[in-house]
Amino acid sequence: MTPRQQAASFLEFSRWYADNLMKDFPEDRLTYQPSPTDNHLLWVMGHLAGTDAWIGGVVGAPINVPDNIQKAFGMGSKPASTGNPPASEVKKAFVESRAALLNWLKSAPDSALAMDLKEKTGGFAADPIDAMLKIAWHEGFHFGQVANIRKALGLPPTM
Repeated sequence: MTPRQQAASFLEFSRWYADNLMKDFPEDRLTYQPSPTDNHLLWVMGHLAGTDAWIGGVVGAPINVPDNIQKAFGMGSKPASTGNPPASEVKKAFVESRAALLNWLKSAPDSALAMDLKEKTGGFAADPIDAMLKIAWHEGFHFGQVANIRKALGLPPTM
């Protein structure tokens, strides 16, 4: 596999894992927090959509995530049980932002994958391949939190 293929595979795997954790998640529990400091599923979805949009903008692949979602779930935000954007909009942004990021990764010219991103990302990523791998890790980190919420709700494990 090329580095591009590996990064795409890792993004696809992290989303597959996330989708499994969400498939039977009760709609009325999207903002459930076992403790007040936990990130709930709705926050995780909105946060990851915003992160995909951020990296997309950095690599030159603008991804539109509505401002209300960015504000509610972006860096420095805190999960809230009320006052969130509608779940359907958050889910749509979650799905579409990843599809757009993967589309860019799979179709970008090789020269775009060699772009130096250290300064543009504040040291988060060295280049676009590194950024994609870290985005996948970031998703796994947050969906590990969702796996714990599933346990707290008494839902069966998915792996």
